[in-house]
Amino acid sequence: MKQDDGESRLGDVLLRMGTINEAQLADAVRRQEAGDARPLGVLLLELGYAEERDIDLALLRQQARRGQLTCEDGLRLLEEAREGTERVANSLSDLVSAAEELGGKR
Repeated sequence: MKQDDGESRLGDVLLRMGTINEAQLADAVRRQEAGDARPLGVLLLELGYAEERDIDLALLRQQARRGQLTCEDGLRLLEEAREGTERVANSLSDLVSAAEELGGKR
């Protein structure tokens, strides 16, 4: 077994990330072996075992591990993550303001 085998397959990456557990991976793999032709990531999503962002991150980790992710890709992804974080922070701030307004009207 090669040293990077634990990071070469999507299921292994998701296990290592803590996104799914052994039983969930085994269930999805059993379904594939029984004839379900959907890719593992799609299957895990549809079974509710993982979220799309987890699958995306695991696929990016695979690319990086295999040397297929360029520095430019990494910088672009970091910028997208920063923008996403700012949107979430703004949404939370709006929710706090709305809650404070509702609390003050009691």
